[in-house]
Amino acid sequence: MKSKILENKRIKKERLIDAAYSLFSHNDLKNVSIQDIVTKAGVAKGTFYLYFKDKYMLRDHLVWREVSRLFKEAEAALSENDIRNFEDSVIFIINHVLMALENNPVVLTFIRNNLSAGVFHEQLHTALENEESFSLNEAFLALVKKYHYEFKDPTIILYLIIEMVGSCCYTSITENQPLPIRELKPFLFDSIRAILHQGVPKEQPGNE
Repeated sequence: MKSKILENKRIKKERLIDAAYSLFSHNDLKNVSIQDIVTKAGVAKGTFYLYFKDKYMLRDHLVWREVSRLFKEAEAALSENDIRNFEDSVIFIINHVLMALENNPVVLTFIRNNLSAGVFHEQLHTALENEESFSLNEAFLALVKKYHYEFKDPTIILYLIIEMVGSCCYTSITENQPLPIRELKPFLFDSIRAILHQGVPKEQPGNE
């Protein structure tokens, strides 16, 4: 009986999330009410508040989910390629995400320029810690360790990169401003490499 109750709760939550994603993807957030979401989901309004404080928390959850999925897929693709360089690995991940956004305008429109929020929204991560997630920060730290790089603060380095990518990609892909994304990428990637150059490979035993 208990498992059935839990399953019903899970289904209702998924209905809310799917309904909100559909509504937020095609309408401005200000034009979507909680009543719209629960009506589309076919659940009671009180059910909404069991899981989310307001529609902004639900929107943030969806951004976090989509951004997490994009970077998780990018890291999986990286593991299947023979890339043995730190900077090239980071560029590969960013390029994979950009290509995914180019090919999925619904996700791009939904995320807009909130890429960094989906990566660094710590309060949201804590609130939803029981959900399956992917930490780009942990993946980046793993690359830093793998290639023996040293940064004063690697998390800030990652933040600068993601914030720059997020700020550039939306208008570049949707409006070709200041350049179409394929023309902008060389400038973007050069800037990422310049940021990564702040780190230096550690001396390894036997390399003296």
